Amino acid sequence: MKKYFFKYILEFLVVFLGITISFSLQQLSNNKENSERQKEGLERVLTDLKLDETIFELTLDTNQKQINASNNILDREINNDIYNLTIPYFGTFLNDTAIKSLIATGLIEGFANQDLITGILKYYRNDYDFIIDQSEADERLMFRRLNYILENFEIDSVLQNKRTEFGPINMPYFSISENILNQIRDDKVFRGHLNNMIYIKLSYNNFVKGALEYNRQLQKKILEELSSF
Repeated sequence: MKKYFFKYILEFLVVFLGITISFSLQQLSNNKENSERQKEGLERVLTDLKLDETIFELTLDTNQKQINASNNILDREINNDIYNLTIPYFGTFLNDTAIKSLIATGLIEGFANQDLITGILKYYRNDYDFIIDQSEADERLMFRRLNYILENFEIDSVLQNKRTEFGPINMPYFSISENILNQIRDDKVFRGHLNNMIYIKLSYNNFVKGALEYNRQLQKKILEELSSF
């Protein structure tokens, strides 16, 4: 009887150990796979942050050029190049594909460094929202400004794809006579539009500068985290 008892115990232990080892190996494999996916996810987030960094730098540069051009007109200096610099608005080209993927797949919950994840989510939820709000305000003012000019002044022509101070971006270009430009320069309503634009651009840049600084901090933290994988 004891012989069979020990036999059954031994068989049970063998089966139990086999299942336990198999489960442990599967768990290790899953953990390794999740770790690799988390690493890849962070690398994609880092790539998105670098793209945002470039966009933020371009935004600051473009907004400042428009502020300078507006101040030139307010100081009674105007020509076609200066006027055309005041026309566009700078929209948002933000990159959040990677973080959305991490959220959708549930991988974001498995990171050991949840402080880093919280920081990343804060960046996308708060900084993005503030910048989008400023960009939309900039866009609304641009159309009001442009509509006012088109309704009250004569535009001689519009040239296609004239290169401007906006860098490699080809922009449509208004050609306006010197007489009309001087009228635009002295128009009280248009000057009010320029002051509104300067206000929005300064506010826009303040949010972008904050987001840019936070973006660079996150890049540094992500690089440190990647080195631990």
